[in-house]
Parts: sequence; structure tokens; C-alpha cells
Amino acid sequence: MMLSLGAGESNMTLRHFDFNPTGKFIVSLAGAALLLAGCTASPEVQQTAQTGTVATQAAPPVVPRQSVNALMVTMIDNAGHVLWDVEKPGFAPKNDADWLEIENHATQLEAASTLIQLGGTGPEDSAWAGQSAWKADAKAMGDAAMAALAAAKSKNLQALVMANGALVGTCESCHKAFKPTLPTEGLLHQSPHSESHETNR
Repeated sequence: MMLSLGAGESNMTLRHFDFNPTGKFIVSLAGAALLLAGCTASPEVQQTAQTGTVATQAAPPVVPRQSVNALMVTMIDNAGHVLWDVEKPGFAPKNDADWLEIENHATQLEAASTLIQLGGTGPEDSAWAGQSAWKADAKAMGDAAMAALAAAKSKNLQALVMANGALVGTCESCHKAFKPTLPTEGLLHQSPHSESHETNR
């Protein structure tokens, strides 16, 4: 339908478009569906629609199923010795496989530095994990592991030795503060598995 303005008014033409019955029917159905969804949706979904925010469910808490000591003797102690052993005569990395072994164990150490901050099933684990000094030592271990990983990726023995020194420092600091009478050393120490290190015990 076309509507024209009278004399003395602007010569603008206003356009009015009629909606066909089918269009009205489709729009009505869509509106009814939205109304029904709004009525039946959960409060969280309705709140999301009103605020435009994305509703997320809280993730369940992570519950450790191993003790800190178990992680120490199977991951940290073992992986640490693989790194420290490169300083022994005849144990410096000789090939790509040796450097890859260093990378793998440095990665394990870095991951373990996060895990021990979650606590564990041991009698003192939760109390330790809640202390700032524990978290600081764990972070320092992770930093040393990342430095060792970077050294291994670049095949830089001198940088690896420096990272090893930092790792020794944080291990000693943590044990003096939290386990002075209960050392981890050697309880379940495993032998490195590369051919170059097969004689290491």
C-alpha cells in the first residue's frame, strides 16, 4: 500500500508493506515456541537469556588418589635422577634418544610440581599443600623443570646442569622444611631406560 502526503507537506512517500497471512502464521508459531521455551527453561537458562552471559556449571573438585610420598618416589625422585645423572662421567646425552629422555622426565617433573600442590592421601598432605612455603617450593621445582626442558630441547648440556642445580636447591629446601626425618631418596628409585644409561643403577 502506498501513502502520499498532502499539499504543502514533504514529497516523501511512505511505504507500508502488508504481511501475508502465511508470514503472520509463521511468526506467531515462532513467538509461541520462544514463549514456551522461556516458561519451561531452568532458572539458570532463563537467567542466561536475560543477562546474555554464558552459564557454566562448577567443575567438581579434584580429589587426589595418591599420597604426595607416592608421587615423590615414583615421579619426582626417579625423573630427578635421570636429569642429575647427565653430570656423571659417561652419562652425558649422546644422541637424540638421550635428549628425548631428558625432555620426557623434565616434563614429568613439571607436571608433578602441579600435582603435589593438590595435596594427597597422606596424613600430612592436605596441611602441606595449604602452606605458602609448600606452594613456593613446588613452583620453584616446576620452574627448574621447565628450564631443564628448554635445555634438553636445545641440546644445551651447560644449561641443563644449571637447571639441575636449581632443582637440587628446591628439593633440599622443601625436605628441610617438611620432611627432615622422612627422606624420599631412593625408596622406589627406578633405573633410566635408555640404552645409553642401561648400566645406571
